[in-house]
Amino acid sequence: MKRLILLALSIVLLGAMAFANGKTEDDGKLTVGFAQIKEDSPWRTTETNSVQQEAERLGIELKLSVTEQAGQIAAIRDFIAQGVDGILLAPQTRSGWDEVLGEAKEAGIPVVLLDRGVDAPEELWITQISSDFIFEGQEAGKWVAEKLNGEGKVVELFGDPAADPAILRNEGFMEIMDQYPGIEVVESKTGEWSQDKGRQVVEAWLAAGVEFDVVYAHNDGMALGAIDALKAAGIDPGDDVLIISIDAIKAAFEAIDRGDMNCTVE
Repeated sequence: MKRLILLALSIVLLGAMAFANGKTEDDGKLTVGFAQIKEDSPWRTTETNSVQQEAERLGIELKLSVTEQAGQIAAIRDFIAQGVDGILLAPQTRSGWDEVLGEAKEAGIPVVLLDRGVDAPEELWITQISSDFIFEGQEAGKWVAEKLNGEGKVVELFGDPAADPAILRNEGFMEIMDQYPGIEVVESKTGEWSQDKGRQVVEAWLAAGVEFDVVYAHNDGMALGAIDALKAAGIDPGDDVLIISIDAIKAAFEAIDRGDMNCTVE
């Protein structure tokens, strides 16, 4: 992740210097605004920490805002008013960004999309740095198909249905599932990227009598919540029910080491 963060900051700085014809503030220090998503996710916390650490290492003044989408838009406008040199944006959802990104472009402030994409004209931002979410979903699907030998029932813990990672991780996964008519995705519901919400969703499925062989979670946090729910119901996660998720955070590897989780896709 740190390599991606370094690349993102470097691109912002190059863009800032290009727009400013190589000039910086009198003290020579560049300022970057970071509009981060408010999200109950260990991965998101790690991303924020990584940006802060890299900014400090590079001598960049970082202005951080962590909030939901309306607050992100307000933060970007505040960054523009402050005359920052560049903006990092981790958009909560794909839509609703055209106007504020247009304002940043008009002000000559380069924007780099971090982790997620947007449905806005490409000329409003200079690049996007993120994972290949479709590929991640495909890899999860291939693993599930192999472990089930082409037959079984899967439940899917969806991320934010309006967000790039969730949309594309589902698309990639279902592309593989469509090749295996013996595998059925019996339930798919958002756990809002949260461990607690993931636990609640799986508890509801169990209470409703939903039967499944695999939990596919769009992130590790929701998978950890699923593990909690299964254990509370007397079901052995990793054995009675297979668990696969995405992100490869430390807690996921610890769960794999304990035998509670089977796979995480990086």
